[in-house]
Amino acid sequence: MAADLGNALWRKARQGEINQGDTGTSAAYLSRAPIQWADDPALAGEAVRLALALNHPVYGCFYLALARRVGAVVVTADAHFFNALAGTEHEGAVVLLGELVEK
Repeated sequence: MAADLGNALWRKARQGEINQGDTGTSAAYLSRAPIQWADDPALAGEAVRLALALNHPVYGCFYLALARRVGAVVVTADAHFFNALAGTEHEGAVVLLGELVEK
């Protein structure tokens, strides 16, 4: 998740949506976010297995692997990832952010 958040800050700064000088400060706040960070090499193995089974990049499958482990649902804006799970045993494990916003 740190890579995703860092990438989002980079993208927002490149698009001029946030000040480039603020990106480093914002990234530093990530360690103080009310998030339980997972640092587990076994998670990588599960993410790779899921990526192969779903024919989807490992990057998004880390979230699915962690969600499965802790009994959570992944909230994503990635429609491609969401659609990759359609018709699989993981279909209900991911919710599109847009669906939550619309409710």
